[in-house]
Amino acid sequence: MKISLFCMLALGCGKTSGGPPMGGSASGLTPDNTLPDPVDTGDVGGTDADDTADPSSDADADADADADADADADTDTDDTSTPVIEGTGYGRDDTAYNLAAIDQTGTPFALHERLGSKIVIVVGNLDVSTTSDTLSNLQEIASDHSDVAFVAFIGRDATGTQCDQACAANVQSTYGFSPVLWEASAALPTFTEWAQAMNTRTYIIDQSMTIAWTKNGTANGSQVDGELDDLD
Repeated sequence: MKISLFCMLALGCGKTSGGPPMGGSASGLTPDNTLPDPVDTGDVGGTDADDTADPSSDADADADADADADADADTDTDDTSTPVIEGTGYGRDDTAYNLAAIDQTGTPFALHERLGSKIVIVVGNLDVSTTSDTLSNLQEIASDHSDVAFVAFIGRDATGTQCDQACAANVQSTYGFSPVLWEASAALPTFTEWAQAMNTRTYIIDQSMTIAWTKNGTANGSQVDGELDDLD
């Protein structure tokens, strides 16, 4: 009898089925009655949700590219620089150098910008008669050559003073030449080159910037007239 009672007590103390597993609870809560922390699986596909391309960056890049293209187009369109012509001398059959001076209005003048035109240039000092005589002679024939530019380049005025803008304007109104050029530098380096040690020197320059004819001293109107006809 004692043995049977002991066995029954032993069976009552055994493990029952259906109980919760060790270390957890039937509700899934942790021992302190809170849900477990979520598992950090990292960024999906290795990219943060906020790590997206900024659409404005592409628009800015396109705008910059368009601006660069416009700048290049403007540079090409606005390029009105003087043609590149290599001068060779001041005598007949030479290619004329680019005479650069200032005209009677104060505007810069560059001979090579007249490429394609026939040009007569009288280079001289007004304090000697050969220059004023040449200007008067050519004034008489200018109307017969409407396709020719008659240019005067004056070193000294009638008083022997260096020609300035007022001097050039006076020559223009007196003889009808246009433009009438003068040089700002007191040393007159450009005038000296074109005068070739003469008080008066006349040039005829053809459409290709070749010096077709020159005359030192007084140029006769009929001479110049005939030389211009030969250019046609």
